Amino acid sequence: MDKWGGGYVTDIPYMEGFYSSQSPQHLALAAVLNGFQAPNLNSGFAYCELGCGRGLTSLMFAAANPEAEFHAIDFQPAHIAHARERAGAAELRNITFHERSFEDLLSPGAPDLPMFDVVTMHGVWSWIAPSLQVAITEFLNRKLKPGGLVYVSYNTMPAWLPMQPLQRVLKELSALSPGRSDQAIDHAIAMLKRLTEANIIPPILHGGVKRITNSPASLVGPYLAHEYLNDYWRPVYHIDVVRALSAAKLSFAASTELLKNFTNLCVTEAQQKVLAEIPTPELRETLKDYCVNDWLRQDVFVRGARRMSEAERNAQLEAMTLVLQRPAPEVVDIHRPDGSVWRPSPEAYAKFIAALETRPHSVRELLSLPGLPIAHGVRPVELVGVLIGTGLAAPFQQPSTEAQQACDRLNRTIETASAFSSPQGVTVALASLKGGMTLGAGEFNLYMTARQGGQLNSDQLAARYVALCKHNGGHPIIDDKTVEDEAEAHAAAARDYAVKIQRLIPLWHLIGMI
Repeated sequence: MDKWGGGYVTDIPYMEGFYSSQSPQHLALAAVLNGFQAPNLNSGFAYCELGCGRGLTSLMFAAANPEAEFHAIDFQPAHIAHARERAGAAELRNITFHERSFEDLLSPGAPDLPMFDVVTMHGVWSWIAPSLQVAITEFLNRKLKPGGLVYVSYNTMPAWLPMQPLQRVLKELSALSPGRSDQAIDHAIAMLKRLTEANIIPPILHGGVKRITNSPASLVGPYLAHEYLNDYWRPVYHIDVVRALSAAKLSFAASTELLKNFTNLCVTEAQQKVLAEIPTPELRETLKDYCVNDWLRQDVFVRGARRMSEAERNAQLEAMTLVLQRPAPEVVDIHRPDGSVWRPSPEAYAKFIAALETRPHSVRELLSLPGLPIAHGVRPVELVGVLIGTGLAAPFQQPSTEAQQACDRLNRTIETASAFSSPQGVTVALASLKGGMTLGAGEFNLYMTARQGGQLNSDQLAARYVALCKHNGGHPIIDDKTVEDEAEAHAAAARDYAVKIQRLIPLWHLIGMI
């Protein structure tokens, strides 16, 4: 591990990924849904990502929001070089990448940054030294506008409690290996298996061992090294994050996982009654984590919390336009952490979804559809929370020519072959969604064929997909299962493509993807 890393893994780059939860519009929506005023992002805004990695998330947002100013910061020179190269290839003029540590941002030689409406940090807070957390808080205190939003994700206690002893074992074992961090973690995991088999690791920790050793192949190596090998790896309680960020006058506003903002979907009635007796919101929210056993929190904070009236919130939500982004099931089911299922008004949601299958609709239009059950009881908060929270729909805006051209340029920099060497899939920029969408390898094959005007034949698509997977040394993944037999893979892929051609392609037309 390089000494300049301050205890963070730096000898290997972090995996590239797009995190839609960092969307400025989504953060504002989460805050509004939970009853807090959010900045107006319709006429330009300033956005900063701390710890941007290789920059894909900020690049997607910059392309889709050409009217806004973006700054992305990371102390890894390899990350910044990669991000700058891609931004240059896509001719994105509204984003600047800075090779800086968080402490550098407070120094006399710090870059001249604007006051920000939104600041985000994904996978940063619970992996860095306390001194860097203090530096981030001071940066937010100096550079976040009143009313501005902050996104922070972090490993959450108490879910990570049984993993702490295993992280220590992995870190110490990895230190014995002279190789790179990804090689060291592989050796450490192999030794962890032997320690478990010899009953040196006690049975109470065996569930955690399975979580590590059963990680998907795509997460082995770089991902696990960046997760477990940092000197200051420390899962935290929500209440401690609230107290730390209060130094920057920040208050917790919402979860970006929209359904988690509905208490009745997170805890039982008996739990709600007891939690209602807790006088402080930060402790109530922390105790909810004991109920749902969250591994990762994705929180929105606001600098200067201002509550909205119900009428104000409804007006903002009703003005939103929604578009269906994936095929909908016959009924919408919401699964609670306790195993129970909540099914919102089936007749009403069937009408909402049928309307969205024809074109984007505003929330006001959906709630005014003819033929809705008289006593359906669906309000704007529920409708938006359910449709977006389940991933069925997304906010839609008719894109400007400038935004569409910027997204097209960025998408052209994404090589087709990368879809089949990256199990995480490929993210494409979408101007109408003000961000991006990540497609699996099979979906990307369909997307590229449609974009290039090719024939949408399920047999031909399947043959191409199977051949490309084989060429890249892998196997097709159908319905989250790897299919190794070539004939079986072709048949399964052809069936899958036949469904996607019928149900997915029309939605992609509505979104403006093709």
